[in-house]
Amino acid sequence: MTAGTVSKAAESNALNSSNVSNSATIINKRETGKHFAVPASWQHKTGRTTSMIESFYHAFTGILQGLKEQRNLRIHFAISAVVICLGIFLRVDTISWLALVLSMGLVIGAELLNTAIEHVVDLTAGGEYHLAARKAKDTAAAAVLVVALAASAVGAIVFLPRLCAYFGV
Repeated sequence: MTAGTVSKAAESNALNSSNVSNSATIINKRETGKHFAVPASWQHKTGRTTSMIESFYHAFTGILQGLKEQRNLRIHFAISAVVICLGIFLRVDTISWLALVLSMGLVIGAELLNTAIEHVVDLTAGGEYHLAARKAKDTAAAAVLVVALAASAVGAIVFLPRLCAYFGV
């Protein structure tokens, strides 16, 4: 038996033990090799969890992991915080808020997608250099740049007239 796998007998013993109810299923976490019990109602026929709470948990875990590992994502979140504070201070109108929130969401979403693409490319390349891998990463980074430049233009359109009026310029 290899590390991270469980024999049918061990799985059966775990299900019959007092700390796991019979309505739960043991799931193998590939990343850690550890196992945890989830209610059978969370199980899809493929073995994946389908609970809304479970899905949100994994999504927020992805955001936190991205913030921990990706400097650019932290920068985008910091700029978003500044934009929100500036919007409150300058009392921007509802339509401007919509444009700002959409722009911030698109930039952060693009950065998260870029991070996911980088991880998949690294996994596929297996630590070796491949020209196609570099092109995929560069293209994903370019997509983030395009969205960030568009968001900067939205910010300039929303904030420059208000800042000029505030400072009397």
